[in-house]
Amino acid sequence: MSQDCPVKTILAVVGYAANAGVPPPELLRAAGLDPALLADPDAYLLPSQEIRVWAEAVRLTGDQDFGLHLAEWAARSSEHLFDVLTFAVRSCPTLGEHYRLAGRYIRLIHEGTYLSLEEEGDVARLVHGHSPEQIGPRHPVEGMLALALLLGRGEVGAEFVPESVCFAHARPDRVSEQERVFGAPVHYGCPRNELVLARALLERPQRRAELRLLAILDRQLGNLLSGLPESRRFRDVVKRCMMDELPEREPVVAVVAKKLHMSARSLQRRLQGEGTSFAEVLSDLRRDLALRYLQDQRISIAEVAFLLGFLDATAFHRAFKRWTGTTPAKYRLCTKGEHRS
Repeated sequence: MSQDCPVKTILAVVGYAANAGVPPPELLRAAGLDPALLADPDAYLLPSQEIRVWAEAVRLTGDQDFGLHLAEWAARSSEHLFDVLTFAVRSCPTLGEHYRLAGRYIRLIHEGTYLSLEEEGDVARLVHGHSPEQIGPRHPVEGMLALALLLGRGEVGAEFVPESVCFAHARPDRVSEQERVFGAPVHYGCPRNELVLARALLERPQRRAELRLLAILDRQLGNLLSGLPESRRFRDVVKRCMMDELPEREPVVAVVAKKLHMSARSLQRRLQGEGTSFAEVLSDLRRDLALRYLQDQRISIAEVAFLLGFLDATAFHRAFKRWTGTTPAKYRLCTKGEHRS
């Protein structure tokens, strides 16, 4: 996950964990977050913070299929969790319009993900992914596709099932829950995450279609989307300046501050106000780029180190081990194996 997400996006995670017996303050503290964060509707989480919330929710609940079970719970509680967008998709006349509208406005839920409907011949594919492209964490990805299916099934009938389901991540130890929820063959180590559907299903009418309400909600969603700035956070501006410095040199505060026509002290203060630091932004950027570059077998590990601005491969190895707990070579080998499976 490469972009910040609004706190409201993880309310479903916190809510389902609470339903499973984990109080929200306990979950957030375990993830290293202030529980008061939930009271601020305008707050955002860093990608690393969002991932920690998901990881701690899985650990504390002991639910190894947390994403799937959250999706089932959220489908029953959707109108309380996702507000305008939920009412809009269920007001669409057909299942196809439901998914097209969801794809247009998913950025309101999470800027770092996308949902797109592709149609060719007799087949339709509902594709979910991250921008920039990377293999997303298992539980959020499974949860998103499961929720998309369950919300659609709730509107067109229980007999709605996909032809197959594909995930980019590795196969978990057991897949019985995935097969139960999706009701179709589930594949792993695929090029992307998608529901494969019979295209004719897109013409199925939805039981709660309301065109007049849809017109009002569509306008409201459009206004909300147009009101989103290109970059919500100052840290994203800093990150773009860092990208300009790589790979020729390691970005430093003084140089980036000069590019932004401000003092190094002011830059640090602005980042502190967003709960981060120059070093953390640089580390997050390098980690995200490293994970992406290592998936390309044509780029050597030494070249990855150079592209990230490290002085040598040894420094990159140390940093990667700190980020992921494994070495670049082992990560690449694991990724290569997943794509072959």
